[in-house]
Amino acid sequence: MDMTRKHLDFCIEEAGCLLWVAPRSLGGLSAAELGQVWMGGHREVTTEELVRRGAMMPLALYQDDGYVVRFILGDLNEQEAAEWTSRAIWKLDAPCGEILVSGVLTPDFQAEFATMVPAEANGSYWLGAYIAVPPGAYLVEIHGYPPGDLSGGWGTITEPRMFGAQPGIQPVKPLEYWRRTHPDETPPGWMADEPEEEGSYVDFIIRLSPLAGEMAKPALEEDGCLQWEFRKPDICPAGIRSTL
Repeated sequence: MDMTRKHLDFCIEEAGCLLWVAPRSLGGLSAAELGQVWMGGHREVTTEELVRRGAMMPLALYQDDGYVVRFILGDLNEQEAAEWTSRAIWKLDAPCGEILVSGVLTPDFQAEFATMVPAEANGSYWLGAYIAVPPGAYLVEIHGYPPGDLSGGWGTITEPRMFGAQPGIQPVKPLEYWRRTHPDETPPGWMADEPEEEGSYVDFIIRLSPLAGEMAKPALEEDGCLQWEFRKPDICPAGIRSTL
């Protein structure tokens, strides 16, 4: 499988406090059935079962804002690898050769699914879109980045009263964090609450690489969503500029 780095940035405008990825074949379910599973109305299948067999990766967000996604086949670059503040890792089985990325999953998902189109670089999509990939099984890493990390990872560093304390993460104010780790550099405008003329930032990176071997069972929330892993980078993130 050719995994030379390829990436594209696109925006999902509507998110119901959710980010999820799945093969467009939906693990053999119809779009209507997937909506039923998510709402707990399917008699035979649960969200947890879909996650464990690599048919879906749902992740909860603390807010329903839209977000910018960078989809990558290949390796993260140096900044992408250094600046993430949240992460979830699991697998997807995509024999159909298409990966769906969405922020919404409702009982009416059959109608929503019919509106989803192939993602293009710098495109904007109301509910979601899908990306063509070589058919196969993938290791999938989803990373969140400030300033728009809707997983709450950045908040655990800078606003622990709201987002909660995390083991191993020492809270700090953003500008103090920046000045300690970038002593001779001007902070980005978003950190200093100043207007910026350049474009948007990447909120989430979805990275696919070939799956090699079995994985340990993932940690799940009660609703079947994957649990986020949070961290405080050694150097204060500057934010990853999107091509949008």
